[in-house]
Amino acid sequence: MHVAIRQAEACNTLRRIYERRVDQLDRTMLVLLRNARVHEETVNNMRNFVATSLQCMYRGWKGREVACLARHRHMSAIQIQRVVRGNQGRKRALRERRRQNMVLQSPWAMRQLLSRSLLIRTVGKWQEFLDPWTNEFYYFEMYTQDSQWHPPDEYTAFLACDWLECRFKANTMNEIHEHKRTQHTWYCEVCQGRNVGYTFPTCPTCTVVMNTPTIVPSQEWPLAIPKRQSVPHLFPPTATPQFSDKDPAPTTTKPPSRVGNVLSVGKQDGGSDGETGGDDPNSKASIVEARPRPCDMDGLDHVNWISAFKGMEEAFAKARFPSGSLYVGNFIHGTTFHGWGEYYYANGDRYRGQWHLGLRQGIGLWNSVCGKRYQGQWDQGRRHGIGLLQFPNGEVYQGEWCDGKIHGRGIHTSANGDCYEGEWLAGVHHGFGTFSRVDGSWYKGMFDQGQAHGIGIVSVNGEVYKGEWQKDFRCGRGVCFYANGGVYSGVWERDECCGRGIFISAMGEKYIGDWKHNLKHGRGKYIFQNGDIFDGNFVSNHATGLGVYRFATTGDVYTGTQCFALVLLVRGETLIGPWERDRFHGRGATYVWASGSMYEGEFVDGHIQGQGRLTYHNGNRYTGSFVQAQKHGHGVFEWPNGNIYTGQFEWGTVNGVGTMVYSSGHKYDGEWRDERRHGRGTFWYANGDVFAGDWADDEFHGRGIFTWRPGSSMQEQYDGDWTHGIRHGQGRYAYLDGNVYDGAWNQGRRDGHGVYVWVNGEVYDGDFVQEEQHGHGKFTNQEGDVYEGGWTHNIRTGDGEIRYADGSVFVGTFSNGLRHGQGSMTYPDGNTYRGMWLDDKRQGGGVYTFHATATETLRLKVFGY
Repeated sequence: MHVAIRQAEACNTLRRIYERRVDQLDRTMLVLLRNARVHEETVNNMRNFVATSLQCMYRGWKGREVACLARHRHMSAIQIQRVVRGNQGRKRALRERRRQNMVLQSPWAMRQLLSRSLLIRTVGKWQEFLDPWTNEFYYFEMYTQDSQWHPPDEYTAFLACDWLECRFKANTMNEIHEHKRTQHTWYCEVCQGRNVGYTFPTCPTCTVVMNTPTIVPSQEWPLAIPKRQSVPHLFPPTATPQFSDKDPAPTTTKPPSRVGNVLSVGKQDGGSDGETGGDDPNSKASIVEARPRPCDMDGLDHVNWISAFKGMEEAFAKARFPSGSLYVGNFIHGTTFHGWGEYYYANGDRYRGQWHLGLRQGIGLWNSVCGKRYQGQWDQGRRHGIGLLQFPNGEVYQGEWCDGKIHGRGIHTSANGDCYEGEWLAGVHHGFGTFSRVDGSWYKGMFDQGQAHGIGIVSVNGEVYKGEWQKDFRCGRGVCFYANGGVYSGVWERDECCGRGIFISAMGEKYIGDWKHNLKHGRGKYIFQNGDIFDGNFVSNHATGLGVYRFATTGDVYTGTQCFALVLLVRGETLIGPWERDRFHGRGATYVWASGSMYEGEFVDGHIQGQGRLTYHNGNRYTGSFVQAQKHGHGVFEWPNGNIYTGQFEWGTVNGVGTMVYSSGHKYDGEWRDERRHGRGTFWYANGDVFAGDWADDEFHGRGIFTWRPGSSMQEQYDGDWTHGIRHGQGRYAYLDGNVYDGAWNQGRRDGHGVYVWVNGEVYDGDFVQEEQHGHGKFTNQEGDVYEGGWTHNIRTGDGEIRYADGSVFVGTFSNGLRHGQGSMTYPDGNTYRGMWLDDKRQGGGVYTFHATATETLRLKVFGY
């Protein structure tokens, strides 16, 4: 027995040794395999490292080469771009300089400027223009269309003064012209006029072309130069006084007279207009009839003879009179002005021109000290022939003169721009002429003593009259075309239609008969646009008394006193009813429009007013009160579709309290404003639903009650605030299943704080978001449990507290409606548990406190904790 035991133990010992050796061999094999794997991994890592190093070296060299090539290409592109941008920039700068140097940058504006400018000269490819509006010179290049203000190089020669011994060089043409005007003067040998340098060789006064200019110093008198050369012994240097270029001080002047609103310019000879010229300043008769008296050198001691020419038949001399007047020019017979001469009056007036035996005769220029200027022909000392008279206020007359007065044909432009062109007689319009005003009105025809008289045409504000005139009034026979398209042809009296005449309106109506003070008055015939004719009496533009009315459509004829008649109006409308002074007045009238609408009822002074019925052409019908042809007051309006409104109207629109019955079965009873439901009202739907409350612009707005399917078992009701037809604000909703919500609404949904009561007695008092319990709220179920805390999408979530019906209280966190997380539970016997909860069950570590004995802590160990 013991041997067997020992053999068994020996076998066990050998087996254990074998197993240990096998295990050791396995461990050795594992070590060898692990070392082999480590070696292989090391070899692979070294191989990869070497390959990676070689690759990095190759990539670095290749990358540097690629980068170098890229830099070279980039720098080359930059250099090329700089060159291109430089060329483009210089081109743009050149174009910009050309654009800035141009006179006008707009091609259209440049064309307008060229069209109004004067071409002065062309040199090469440049043209020189003068703008007459600004008096500025500019230059235009014909090929490139460039323009500039500064003269080009081709015009440099024109900027140098070509006057003798003058070396002035200007920068612009205006400067060279100003230089010649102020620094150089020349004198015409014919009219002895003093001219500025740039007008040479044509004299602007007498238009004579000179070969060489006569240049004298400004201190010398112009007309003395030719005589100084011919008779030098009469003009010793010491005896020639120096005269100032300024005119003598003017004496008292009298304004020119005006006859018939036209200037009358008949004046004296030998003196200035409105002044006593010559020797005697106190003689008023000399204004019209005075002549310069012949001068006798031996007998007239009061004359200061500046030049001596005794014994000569003709001579050039200067003479100063005691009044201060000065004459310089030709004399004949020793004492008489004859030929060319200048007379400077003591009051500052001046005359330069031709004289004949002491009187102004021929061509002459007269300047008054008050600014008046006359240039033209003279005869016997008076204006006679063709002449131009200018006033300082801009008034101008150009035309014929006779014995010092405007006579013949001429053009007169007043200071305000009015213009008369035609015939004159003794300074007033007389004969045929045209008078135009600045406002566009004009008259063309005959004048008599300054007034329109005879046959003439006038146009004022689109109205044209052709016919007879008497003393500036339309009088006689004439035709007037009015601006609105009407035409009157007949007799006129003092600018009014008076007598027999024909009037055709713009709509085609015609009246033939008597007129008085621009009104139809007397016997006449009125033809309407539709062809109807009324023939009878008119009083102050109204058909009154006996008359005959013929209807074009039926051929009926009505004869009577117009107490009750049928009238077809000019727009195709028809009225049957009483007529009083061209107006329909009374009851029982019928008015039919051309569109087919018809009114039956009362008229007051031609207007629809009172009770009546209006049937529209589209089938609508109104029965009720009218005020001034508009629906006003109580009435009934019916639509073709069956809708009927009964209630108040205000000036043609539904306003006030009324009832609308719709053809669909709906009905509204309440207040209206501007044909919309507005105010308090009740709406009954065809399916039985009812709304009673406030309205605004056809929408529920304000406080109201909406009841769905009232009186049935499926009734629902909302009582609260509305905004634009949507539940919004505070309100109470009783649902079909008996649940009730009372609280805040937002855009038709429960949103905000509210109370929801279920039919089983459960109550939720708290926050709602988009119809769901969300936020903080208090929920009481039918068992009596009360939860107060957080909610998310109708589920208890977050911190909260539950007070159970049995007295237990839980305070903690919730998730998906279950106790989950840290929480504290107080049981009815007073025991408490504070710890972790998972899916409404205690889970994990916690502390359970017994209330009956001393505090004893039972630590629950779960999962080895």
